[in-house]
Amino acid sequence: MRQTKLNIFKFIGCIVFTAILALTASAQFRAGVQGVVTDNGGGVIPGATVILTNKETNQTQRTETSNDGFYRFSNLAPGLYSISAEKENFKKGLVDDVKVDAESLNGQDVKLEAGVISETVTVEAGNIGLQTEDANIRKIISNEEILNLPQSGRDPYELARLAPGVFGAGARGVDGGSSGLPNTTGPGGSGVGIFGTENQVPIVANGQRLSANSFQVDGTSVNSQTWGGAAVITPSQESVKEVAVTSSTYSAEDGRNSGATIKVVTQNGTNDYHGSLFFKYNDPGWNAFNRYFGVSQNDVNAPRRVGKRDKTFGGSFGGPLPFLNFGEGVPPYITGKDKLFFFFSYEGLRNNSNNPQEAWIETPEYRQLVRTLRPNSVTARVFAAPGIAPRVATLLPRSCAFANIAAVNCQAAGNGLDIGSPIFGTGQYVPITNDTFFKGGGFDGIPDIQYALLENPSEFTGNQYFTRIDFNATEKDRLAFTLFYTPTKAFSTDTAGRSRPMSDIISERLNWAAAFIYNRVFTSTLLNEFRVNVTRWGYDESSSNPDTDFGIPRIEVEGLPFDRIRFGANRSENTPGILQETQLDIRDIVSKTLGNHSLKFGAEYRKEKNDNSIQGGARPLYSFVRLWNLANDAPIFEAINASPVTGAPAEGRFNYRSTNYAFFGQDDWKVRQNLTLNIGLRWEYFGPVSDKANNLTNLILGSNGLTNATAQKVDKLHKSDYNNFGPQFGFAYSPNLSDMFGFLPDADKFVLRGGFGIGYNRLPNTVFLNARGNPPNLARFNICCGTANEFGAPYAGGQILYATGNGLLGYPANPVLGGGINPATGLPSVGRVEFYGSPQDQENGEIYRFSLEGQLELPLKLTGTLGYQGSSSRHLVRIIRLENVVPVPNPALFATYFPTPDVNSNYHAMNARLQRRFANGFQFDALYRWSKSLDQLSYEGPGGPTNQTYPLDNDTEWGPSDFDVRHNFTISGVWDLPFYRRQNSLVAKILGGFQISGIWTRHTGFPWTPKVDTQLRSEAGEFFGPVRPIGYFGGASLGNSNANFLQPGGIFQNAGPAVLIPGTCLVRNNYFILSVLPVQTPPTNCNNFPGDASYALNRPGIGRNVFRGPKYSSVDMAVSKKFGIPGLGEKTNINLRFNFFNVFNNLNLTGFGFFDNGVIVSRGGRTDPFTNAGFGEPSGALAGRTVEFQARFSF
Repeated sequence: MRQTKLNIFKFIGCIVFTAILALTASAQFRAGVQGVVTDNGGGVIPGATVILTNKETNQTQRTETSNDGFYRFSNLAPGLYSISAEKENFKKGLVDDVKVDAESLNGQDVKLEAGVISETVTVEAGNIGLQTEDANIRKIISNEEILNLPQSGRDPYELARLAPGVFGAGARGVDGGSSGLPNTTGPGGSGVGIFGTENQVPIVANGQRLSANSFQVDGTSVNSQTWGGAAVITPSQESVKEVAVTSSTYSAEDGRNSGATIKVVTQNGTNDYHGSLFFKYNDPGWNAFNRYFGVSQNDVNAPRRVGKRDKTFGGSFGGPLPFLNFGEGVPPYITGKDKLFFFFSYEGLRNNSNNPQEAWIETPEYRQLVRTLRPNSVTARVFAAPGIAPRVATLLPRSCAFANIAAVNCQAAGNGLDIGSPIFGTGQYVPITNDTFFKGGGFDGIPDIQYALLENPSEFTGNQYFTRIDFNATEKDRLAFTLFYTPTKAFSTDTAGRSRPMSDIISERLNWAAAFIYNRVFTSTLLNEFRVNVTRWGYDESSSNPDTDFGIPRIEVEGLPFDRIRFGANRSENTPGILQETQLDIRDIVSKTLGNHSLKFGAEYRKEKNDNSIQGGARPLYSFVRLWNLANDAPIFEAINASPVTGAPAEGRFNYRSTNYAFFGQDDWKVRQNLTLNIGLRWEYFGPVSDKANNLTNLILGSNGLTNATAQKVDKLHKSDYNNFGPQFGFAYSPNLSDMFGFLPDADKFVLRGGFGIGYNRLPNTVFLNARGNPPNLARFNICCGTANEFGAPYAGGQILYATGNGLLGYPANPVLGGGINPATGLPSVGRVEFYGSPQDQENGEIYRFSLEGQLELPLKLTGTLGYQGSSSRHLVRIIRLENVVPVPNPALFATYFPTPDVNSNYHAMNARLQRRFANGFQFDALYRWSKSLDQLSYEGPGGPTNQTYPLDNDTEWGPSDFDVRHNFTISGVWDLPFYRRQNSLVAKILGGFQISGIWTRHTGFPWTPKVDTQLRSEAGEFFGPVRPIGYFGGASLGNSNANFLQPGGIFQNAGPAVLIPGTCLVRNNYFILSVLPVQTPPTNCNNFPGDASYALNRPGIGRNVFRGPKYSSVDMAVSKKFGIPGLGEKTNINLRFNFFNVFNNLNLTGFGFFDNGVIVSRGGRTDPFTNAGFGEPSGALAGRTVEFQARFSF
């Protein structure tokens, strides 16, 4: 980390030096305003002088209208402006308080009256609620909303779900963290507010995947390379001016992804000094328990509440920046007003939390017994390691029945349960198929396991610094510099590992982004915008964990009727992780106003570097069947990354590179005063991943497919795709319907918008990064099975080497694995390994988007919008394990994964919206969406939750998307209570100044798929599961309310036992035909299926995601009181505020995930299935009411 910090400071120094030489600083904005200057009769006025004035900085811009009376100003900061127009023989026209929204094209026409130019006619801006210049579907989240609407962790991205066409519930789990969308993998939404390293906000837009979202700050990309839809910079509330969220865009400027586009515009300095200080605190004692007690007798849960204890503090300061003035007879310095501005903000977070858990653990007596009986064993050395004992808060007496252990194999003893004793000796396997499997050497009166409440402490420290400088160097030259710098430090326990101090991990991370922008105005109709930015984040957990003994392997004990007991730090390739992800973006845009055409031509270049190590995989994981094999050093399974040449553990350092290009042209054509066309074309190139040292290997399928495939070194994983051409078309038309129909609205009261466009998705690197572990660089060995010569052999014939290590990379070499590389295949000669490749033709996702909507200005400052939005996608990716879809496997490959672009999707929605823009202290935005999203897979990230249930036939997977929600309601609003406004009495000071704001979210639930937990064989002989039932009789409750899911069996009452249908080979219960099984029961001929049943015979009889629920409803509310400070001006105040998330403590159940117990219809072996008692029941509940307090001083 020290080297990382040194490099960042070098870079910052270079940028600052460059900025000073260039007279540093100014506006890096992309909003615009355009319109037509006309006379009172509607005739256009060419040659009129139009002047735009920023009311914050007094900065002015000037242009002349074209022959069509058209004018345009570009690259504007959001805020309030005045527009004046003048022409000989006309009175000067002034339109005041023109609201320019962030990153948007705004419309404002100007009318001039006949008269002398010395007279001025001033009017207030009109049509501020109508979007008349483009067809994009978007929302501008104002500074008022950012500062006042409740956001978990003060994260402005949380408000993106308030935009039309965007779905997100903003739900939080009982641990206080973000609740993700169903069946997604990755970092998820931030649990630490703006300090999330990769903040993958759980939202989807226009039927696109979570990974299709993209993020910009001041026009520069802050997207993660690895995880699509994740931002590596999350700006604080204090640093944000406005946020533009677009769910459908028809601008060729927008690219990279086709989901939600979140564009943040940061705060800037003005001619007045302004700033803030704040402190926010939340205490677990203020929070409510979530009122979830479980469902059935076997699912007894105590209600839980969020246990996070956060202290957040910070502030901001901005204004004109004085600077030295050189020369004789001039002041020594200039105040900076109208010239040089700065803004700085800081936010810090200190978290100290504890989220206790209940779990079964081994007893100290068992550990001591093993050390006594097997003093020289590997397990004895592990048990002697410091920090081995779990953090036990309280021992909880539990019975054998509670542990699901039969009385014949269990008895109470001391503070736990005696379930047997060690048998045989070190290196000897306890058979799995006889009575010694359960009790080993029999009862010995010593407790082996106990149930306990475990403490899970965590600590987090985060700091974010933001700096921005804006400088109007000349009337024609403006420059800018921005910097986000976010160091964090997190301490966490391993809950799966039973909260042992030996498993604690400290992660110190640094995220930063720096940007430099230069705008040059050549003429009033021609300007150029140049931007360059660098985004970087990384960490080195080897350096930040000097006290963690990575020489202790990860150990798991299976075969017990509860979650595995685990020892040692968590084992993954990224634990401890080493990563540096860097992105350089360069962008140039030329804008030209030509008549009534506003033209833009731009080019983008992006260089991506991903330097990382998967050294965590060099530390082995061992699995043991029950405690007695653990005592004997007799593992059944080992996973390790090792050299296939030497057998030594392999670190796996790689330096991935990729390059992206884009070119675009855009014409915003003001055809008539009431008609604008947006026409554009964008071409994008997303370069395939390559390795700096040329260490990439891919699997090239042979004439017999996987059977004779060969591993070959390649320059890049797949061919380049140069076909990403995306035309864009949009229109905004404001017909004067009253001329035709009388009772219908005028042209300035109604607008009809529509568009069509094609976009492309950049595939996130996570789809390809697992190729780091391909041979011959290293091999991911998954070695099974070490048994007492049952279905394996001791130590899997010598392939398993159970040992501790001298540090992370100090485990002994296993010469059995070092059999070398087969020159004919490029694969290891010994063992079976994982391989992550790619088909050579890897197309980018191609998305067609379209919409049509009407917007109407209503009385009382209301606007209503009703419209259709849709999309159709091709070439989306699913990751296929080839062994599940090919007839013959490769004997050298354990599992072969290919990202395959053959998934399609469709989305159709009706969007209805009623909004009131902020006026007289009141605003609201109400959205309703009725939609349907269909696909064959809803997320491409690697991991079990993204598996398909029948990948053999992709067509059978067509069904509602995992994130499909038919009805979604979202209402947000801010209301300054009207009592005692602008009064100075004592009563007014006490009772006035109150504000209520909030967000109500309600939706009808996510879809889910019933599954049979029966592992079947693919044609290649590999196990696969779970699978869908092959038939459904009907009868489930159609309601998906909480009440239905809170009864035993949920919507499936009395499922009944799993039985064989007489005269068939079919197994059923009361709702489903479960599967075709190989049974040996006369008089049927089921034994024609030799060995295990093939899942080819178990073709699904029900669709994917055919059931739905539970529903979700939550109200987040903020109540605040503002106090003015006498003598310090109207803008100086103190605001005391309480945020209530789920204020009414509504019980919201967790949705059904891919592997949740509640989706499993039946369990058991392939010949003895039984109905799962927990089928149809939720696994838990989301957070109850959570309370925060914040005090904020602003001036």
